[in-house]
Amino acid sequence: MKRNKKILKRKEKGITLIALVITIIVLLILAGVSIAMLTGDNGILTQAQNASEETEIGKEKEQIALAYNGAVSDKVDQGGSVTDTDMDNQFELNGTKADAEGSSPIMVTFTDTNRSYMIDENGNIIGPLEAPEDTEEPETGGQSFEMSYGVTEIKWLIGSTDYATETANAPVIKTDLEEGTTMKLVHYDGSGNAVEGTDYNYDENRWANAEVDINGVKSYFVWIPRYAYRIVYFDTPEHQEAYREGTSTEGIVGYSDSRGIVDVNGRKVDGVTSTTSTNVGDYFRVHPAFTDEVDNGGWSENLSGIWVGKYESARSNATSSSSGSGTTIKVQPNVQSFRNETIGNLFDYAKAYSPSLNSHMLKNSEWGAVAYLTESKYGRNGTEVTINNSSSYITGSAGNSASAATDVGTTNEYWSEQGVLASSTGNVYGIYDLSGGAFEYVAAYYNGSTSSSLTNNGASFASQGGTSTEYVTAYTGTSESSAYKQGDATYETSSWNGDDAYFVNSDIPFFYRGGGCGSGSFAGEFCFNKHDGNAVGDNSFRMCLTI
Repeated sequence: MKRNKKILKRKEKGITLIALVITIIVLLILAGVSIAMLTGDNGILTQAQNASEETEIGKEKEQIALAYNGAVSDKVDQGGSVTDTDMDNQFELNGTKADAEGSSPIMVTFTDTNRSYMIDENGNIIGPLEAPEDTEEPETGGQSFEMSYGVTEIKWLIGSTDYATETANAPVIKTDLEEGTTMKLVHYDGSGNAVEGTDYNYDENRWANAEVDINGVKSYFVWIPRYAYRIVYFDTPEHQEAYREGTSTEGIVGYSDSRGIVDVNGRKVDGVTSTTSTNVGDYFRVHPAFTDEVDNGGWSENLSGIWVGKYESARSNATSSSSGSGTTIKVQPNVQSFRNETIGNLFDYAKAYSPSLNSHMLKNSEWGAVAYLTESKYGRNGTEVTINNSSSYITGSAGNSASAATDVGTTNEYWSEQGVLASSTGNVYGIYDLSGGAFEYVAAYYNGSTSSSLTNNGASFASQGGTSTEYVTAYTGTSESSAYKQGDATYETSSWNGDDAYFVNSDIPFFYRGGGCGSGSFAGEFCFNKHDGNAVGDNSFRMCLTI
């Protein structure tokens, strides 16, 4: 009996211990569920915090709307658009702690929360927006890698700011021009003729076009909106293509972005000179062509975009059978391009075209801005543009056996299925002659040159005193890996598509781009080469306007 009682007691003790363990486990589960209910993504505390934040955002938008409506009311008598100064005055009157900056759009940042919003040209309030930030200096010691296979990615930016958005900036048209000059948006009818209108959509690869008419001579330009970019490099073309198609992210070996050129681990590659810059998200770098970085090919202020010549430049009286004479310019298809002039003279002619439109010879940075957009999904998406192989240097000609394009009409090379393959978009809305045609001088040079060609052929460049200006970019070295400038489509994209890649040096200090009609596969939007700047029969240039 005693033995049985002992056994019974042991059994009772065992049951009690198991029950206790189960109870503790249940309590832990209930505690975990309670904590999750309180603190998870959908927890009570998180929801309360989100609700408080949404309330703050709603209040901030109300304060912006109140200030904007007050500014609009004041403008009824004064006339004109609402400015950032008008907004700041209203904020002060209302006791709102916020600062406004810019115009069309106006950016508003609240002092206490650091949230930023945009007011577009119609008074719509958009935001809050993710604020850009300076990229931290990456670690050194990165491994060098093959840069032949890259994908160029683009983020549109709002107005002249560094805030990312889903939509490209609307083109800027200038109306207060000198007598005899007009500017208007155009699109293309079913026959390829330019007619007034606003049929553009960058998501559908239709870039905005404009017609500038100076005393009856019409020229055509294409809008390149402000954007940020990054280049993702791959180990093989197969991985490159899979990434572009969105089926794989394998094989990434490095980047060119706001950190400079870095390996896949984000470490700066030794032996490559590059600088950090503003990160607008995911390390996208604002393209220098749109910034106030004059040394890198920018301007004295930030730009919302640039207008780039749709074709190589031509003399105003040029035809398909003659290059014409004189120094005035037009930008049209089916005419012989402007050649047989030194780079310095062409530079001067470009500036004289329309001072009120800030006309100038395209810079290396601006060529790069076109090339990267062409390479992206908003352009040819990795497909190289067809070469203009016209031995007569006919603008807008494309990959045909004929030496000249026919007049723009219902049946012509320029508008045909074959002809538009020479466009940056693969349709008539893009930029032509980026590959082949004439070699194109750009306003960029090596400022350490001791060659007489610098002063003889590029006096306008030499007169800058060896420093960069808004119109000329000075390169301070001759090594492609250390003297390049991010965004200029030289070292970052060197030899892409098999294009020529020859950097400037002391004896041959000037850049030209795109290759010539006889360059074959060595021509292309990523082609760069050096020249002495002499007046030759196969070198031309491209116009650019900044408003």
